[in-house]
Amino acid sequence: MGTKDPNFVRVKYVRYADDWLIGVIGSYQLAEEIKQKVGDFLKSRLKLSLSEDKTIITNARSQEAKFLGYRIRLGRTNKSQKQTKTTNGSGKEFKKRSTGMEVVLKAPMDELVKKLHQKGFCDKKGNPTHKPPWMLLDEDQIVMMYSSINRGMQQYYRPADNWARVQRVQYILKYSLAKTLAGKRKTSISKIISDKEIKVHVTRNGKQRTISFYQNSEWATKRDAFVESATVDLVRMNIRLRTRSKLGLPCCICGDPLNVQMHHVRHVRKMTDKQAKGFTRVMSMLNRKQLPVCERCHRSIHQGKYDGLSLRDFAYDPREASLIRQPEVRHSHSGKEV
Repeated sequence: MGTKDPNFVRVKYVRYADDWLIGVIGSYQLAEEIKQKVGDFLKSRLKLSLSEDKTIITNARSQEAKFLGYRIRLGRTNKSQKQTKTTNGSGKEFKKRSTGMEVVLKAPMDELVKKLHQKGFCDKKGNPTHKPPWMLLDEDQIVMMYSSINRGMQQYYRPADNWARVQRVQYILKYSLAKTLAGKRKTSISKIISDKEIKVHVTRNGKQRTISFYQNSEWATKRDAFVESATVDLVRMNIRLRTRSKLGLPCCICGDPLNVQMHHVRHVRKMTDKQAKGFTRVMSMLNRKQLPVCERCHRSIHQGKYDGLSLRDFAYDPREASLIRQPEVRHSHSGKEV
């Protein structure tokens, strides 16, 4: 008799890190019993307590369960079967028969807007706002950070059945970016958005590059829509504030152009609570003085053998193209002038 048998029971369990879900085809009493046994196991074997507020029992047909940022439930019951066309992983099209009892995955739009508000991208109602702390960054960094958030959220919620609604997230990020760049340039939003796109032009090592805000325009259900896209400007995650150092410069102590490393004058662990706090503290850590030194001089500095001009007097700013001021007197590792 299968599932029509009143004694039929099936249990499915899935876990990712500390988030887990148990699916039960059975009575509510059975679900309560399983929950109690899970709590006893966590307490006796792992010395952990089960959160009663977060561990709840829901009816999959009438209520939604939260799992890994999704809202999950069973689709509506439909006695008449219907066929839809879809594609498999290799792109081959085939017919899929549905009875309306499939698992439905939904992106929690209210929670996503709330998180964007908490991060400073919009107000409580979801209206985009500028992000003042990011106005201190370079324009290409700002665009890439917004793009990475937009792409990441779209990739994560791509399987959602309410996928088309995720474009609200893109809207918030796009106009938050436009307002942030407009505030940085002290201009209007209309001058930031050109042909419905946001682009900035930067020059690195004599080469000009255009950085565009990533935005999707395909909101129909289509598998692998982003993986196969050739127009995506991949985010270079290794480009950070601290990697803007001018490693191409020679050692500022001995002039050796080989094996140049960056020495931070003020180490992060030496910064105290008496100094700047909040975002100002973060920026001061990221933008503290960095000096290009060769491997030998770098080792000498950390071993306490360097006795030349104070490293603080090398007014080197990693955001500039060159040393602001070179020392007039250089010393060898023995302390003698050279």
